[in-house]
Amino acid sequence: MVVGKWQESYFKHSFQMEDMKLSVVVVDIHNDAFARNLWYLCELPRLANAVAADIIHLSFPVPIRRATLNRPVVVSLHDLYPYDEPDNFGFPKVYFNRVFLQQCLGEVDLVTCVSETTLSRLNTRFPAVAKKKGVVVYNCVNIKSSRHSYSVITDRPFFLMVAQHRANKNITMALRVFGELLKRERIDRRTLLLLLGNHGPETTTIKSVIEREALGDSVKLIDGVSDEELIWLYKSCDILLAPSFMEGFGLPIVEGLLCGSRVVCSDIPTFREVGGEACYYFDLYSDKGSSGLATAICDALTKPKRKAEDLERFSLEEIARNLMTVYFGLQENSIEETNRGETVALHPAGS
Repeated sequence: MVVGKWQESYFKHSFQMEDMKLSVVVVDIHNDAFARNLWYLCELPRLANAVAADIIHLSFPVPIRRATLNRPVVVSLHDLYPYDEPDNFGFPKVYFNRVFLQQCLGEVDLVTCVSETTLSRLNTRFPAVAKKKGVVVYNCVNIKSSRHSYSVITDRPFFLMVAQHRANKNITMALRVFGELLKRERIDRRTLLLLLGNHGPETTTIKSVIEREALGDSVKLIDGVSDEELIWLYKSCDILLAPSFMEGFGLPIVEGLLCGSRVVCSDIPTFREVGGEACYYFDLYSDKGSSGLATAICDALTKPKRKAEDLERFSLEEIARNLMTVYFGLQENSIEETNRGETVALHPAGS
């Protein structure tokens, strides 16, 4: 497992990495896009040779040269945001991300899409890649802890939204609807909306909406919590909100369902795929999208939490089995190709 120097403490703190079968390689490079991409192009082949890797699995698309790696390469594809959500990157970064995505998809041997929806988007944009290389391996969702934690939010009911400050998360709509529900007293006036997520391109807009709607006392922005506190928040919130326009998977929805959250979300293909009948959906694209969200929230608050089904497909054990099937298949293909190459070398045409 290769991590950057700046990631070392995070991984050691967040994951149990003492297993003798796991070897962590820390790479001391600058934490910037140019340095990281150059490392993949120039240094990854050297490292792969040094550790005698059988297979390389990239956790997201990066520029590589397959000919220099000499072993099967897999990439996890979470979404096609460089095309579907260009505002997440801004100009001109979005064009570099598109080039890197295309280059990586062309070079790797297999693309593991984190959902059927992502595979469908891949098929729409790059049909040849989807047909030849695309498979679905869901994200592993393993939210649990042996330690108990309690949040600082103990005296007020609250809604929870777990999302980076990006346009596709549709946070501003959630803020406007939440403010309207408070004004019309359709929810408890003490209710707090907790926005949990890293700052990003939409942070300035989010703060301006909070100020314009006079929600300063009713909205709280947090950019990080422990796993224990996150579990508590999922279990304790009145509503988990997810009004996104576009998603590749929908991790907070699965985490929330695993923890027993009452989920209200937009009716988009990804959320239907991972949430099934356990969520309260609203039509994001109707003429009354905002009122649809408000109605879904009020409806959900009056009903018991729904029991989620088929969540074991996101379990650590299930994803491990799926990945091992992928890896063994690639190894077998690699061996067959090597044997065919040796046969051609031993018996050249015309001999």
